[in-house]
Amino acid sequence: MAKIKLTNEEKAGIIEALNKGVEPSPDLLPKLFPGTAEKFDVQALDRAKIPTLEYSGKRSKATILAEAGAGIGAAPLQNVRCFGDIKNGGWRNLIVQGDNLQFLKACYKNVDPLIKNKVKGKVKLIYIDPPFATKSDFGGKEGQRSYADKVDAAEFTEALRERLIYLRELLADDGSVYVHLDQKMSHYVKIILDEVFGKENFRNEIVWSYRSGGASKKESLPRKHDNLLFYAKSSLFEVKTQYERQYLNKPFMGSKIDKNGRFYVDTLLRDVLEGNINIVRNDLIMEYNTRPVLNLSSERTGYPTQKPEGLLELILEVATKKEDLIMDIFAGSGTTISVAEKLGRRWIACDFGKHAIYTMQRRMLRIGESKASVDEQDKSGKVIVKKGDLYKKTPKPFCIISSGAYDFSHVMDLRKHKETYIDFVLGLFQLSRDDDKVKKYKLANIYAIKDGDPVEVYPIWDDQFLKEVKIDQEYLRGIIAQSGGKLKGDYFIITPESCANIGDTVVENRDGKDVNFQMLTFPYKVLEDISRTLELQEQPSSQDNVNNLITSTAFYFNEDVKLKAKRFKGGLQITKFDTKILNKEGKRFEGFSGIAMLLIDLDYEPGKPFDMDVTVFAKEIEEDGLVKIDALTKKVGLIAIDKHGNESKPFELE
Repeated sequence: MAKIKLTNEEKAGIIEALNKGVEPSPDLLPKLFPGTAEKFDVQALDRAKIPTLEYSGKRSKATILAEAGAGIGAAPLQNVRCFGDIKNGGWRNLIVQGDNLQFLKACYKNVDPLIKNKVKGKVKLIYIDPPFATKSDFGGKEGQRSYADKVDAAEFTEALRERLIYLRELLADDGSVYVHLDQKMSHYVKIILDEVFGKENFRNEIVWSYRSGGASKKESLPRKHDNLLFYAKSSLFEVKTQYERQYLNKPFMGSKIDKNGRFYVDTLLRDVLEGNINIVRNDLIMEYNTRPVLNLSSERTGYPTQKPEGLLELILEVATKKEDLIMDIFAGSGTTISVAEKLGRRWIACDFGKHAIYTMQRRMLRIGESKASVDEQDKSGKVIVKKGDLYKKTPKPFCIISSGAYDFSHVMDLRKHKETYIDFVLGLFQLSRDDDKVKKYKLANIYAIKDGDPVEVYPIWDDQFLKEVKIDQEYLRGIIAQSGGKLKGDYFIITPESCANIGDTVVENRDGKDVNFQMLTFPYKVLEDISRTLELQEQPSSQDNVNNLITSTAFYFNEDVKLKAKRFKGGLQITKFDTKILNKEGKRFEGFSGIAMLLIDLDYEPGKPFDMDVTVFAKEIEEDGLVKIDALTKKVGLIAIDKHGNESKPFELE
């Protein structure tokens, strides 16, 4: 039976409750009865007392959050490249490449130095536009479908719920969240949001209405709106009141006349947003264009399902102020962070696809060429840049970081890479080697210290331990004997879940003092997927699946990718592509079949940031490597992305 760990304050609270004959705080349930808490989220059920959505695979909130606390899936973060300088350890905005669930777990755990004490409980606004989990078609650049949307409804619902549970933990107490959905999933997600955030914290169902696109139908009316479900974290949230100017054809009760002789009324901004919306601010009219991003729009990036900046501008203006932290974990083309940047907010964006990462990087580096989101004034109050004029500023410092990437290969070839494996599994629990401090224990396989106590890495590189030895009472007593019977306190063992073990256990040493053995487990699949079959979530190989919902079952590794190409009339030809990744059959990809996409910079300069102009997906690359593309410039740079997200160094086309 596991030893219960309570602080003195928690113990005092229990004693006080017993003396008064009342229930102790429900916050103590996971610590007092972890088995019960794993099955039932008692706090949520008691608080909600509302209808809940039940489906296969649904887990309790306590179990979901416990995963991050135990280090399961909370992927380490690593800097890839940074732009701009900061002073005295100041804030850098972040573009995160990787599974957003892994990133959210890392933020919740609040240990990684890149985000420690900077994100958890500090996010003022979260906007997400997840895949809608339908078979709806959304037009891409040439009419391609944006979503494959093949995720099973229950799987999609639980995957989104997991993320919402973590997102709530990251929100500031006066923060808010906006979930952008279509009509096919909004009713399911509304119930999930009521459960996660509390029905009392529902604020609005915002309707974003538009009139573009949509063929006539015999079975129904054309769909012309999306839904944004708007929730606060608590009653501390307050909306910043906005007034909308509406022009009238003739006088009406209370209407006024402007200097152009037009009748108008100023009304509170409603929860229906459509077209150009005129907001009155400081006696000035600010126009917000919420029309969809069409082919001729100056905002257009070519990324599927891109939303208009005007829509995000209104949302951010309603709920945030300068320097507030904004987060978007389905960031796509980067509209949220583009608007946040221009409104003076701090921001974090996350996306799995390298296409999205390079799209956002380009958008940030060229943000000065986009339209200003607000009037800029000098110290005297004079407007020097009007909303809608060129922004002209450079971006504030930002970094591209990876979630769960490791710079080594074949970690499961343990006889060759034992040391790498040890570093890897220690990193899963935010630990690192401390050779000096572990010497005093004189025990085998101790590599780190956690909260002042020893950490053993279970030696699965030894076949006997992997196949025959079990972590049972005999094994634990052997550790105490090896210490001369003097071991006491906590002792941690890092081991794959698949290795038979008896769980957290207390064993007495020779002096009758407790040794509390605690298992730090991780899914063996993390290693198995990567190193034996390398069966990872793949980067999108066509525009069709560029926005698929990704839940990684493993961490991914940076592998070397080799690329060479030459020009030909009407385009270019890939002459060499080499990647070490394996397909689902455990074999190397033949020819160019391992390519997910080719990124092209039409004004490439070695030593300067790669600025993606064109993305060519695998489906557009012919078997002989030919890529048809018009008007290649003299300065062309190429980056190849393989199916697991590894990328080549920029190749300069001669």
